[in-house]
Amino acid sequence: MYSFSRDKNIIINKYSIDNHDYVCFCFGEIDCRAHINKFKEWKVTIDNLVKEYFVAISENVKNLNVKVCVYNAVPQLQRELEEFNWIKKWEMEDPVTRSTRGTDEQRKQYTIYMNKKLKEYCEKYNFIFFDIYERYVDELGYLNKLYHDNNCHIKDPIFIREKILEIIKM
Repeated sequence: MYSFSRDKNIIINKYSIDNHDYVCFCFGEIDCRAHINKFKEWKVTIDNLVKEYFVAISENVKNLNVKVCVYNAVPQLQRELEEFNWIKKWEMEDPVTRSTRGTDEQRKQYTIYMNKKLKEYCEKYNFIFFDIYERYVDELGYLNKLYHDNNCHIKDPIFIREKILEIIKM
């Protein structure tokens, strides 16, 4: 999200986009997982990040007649679980990573807040908020092991497909 916003990555021109197509922007997970914790004022950081993200999205679609969707930041992994010892080992070997990632609870809060701001800005810009966050969390609010790839990615797109069909019917 940060790099896209900073560079105003005009990615739309690289694809054959037709009038009335749907274009979905899905950035933010790595920002919450790896970068937000570097800043003391994390809410201000997220506020600015989302604001600039929507400016960049608007720049990318300004000459297109498309429906814009903004995908939620996906739930965070609960890294404290034994199955993710490989992540802890990797982070401990990297002093930069070790000091910047934040706790599981912090990263979860960053993601929840980022999604709140993404939803707000979607309403402000009249974009569709592609929100499936709650469908992929477990009872503790982390990425449900039934749906992840043993890393930070969703492996089972069942709820993504459902949301796409819901949006198309709108």
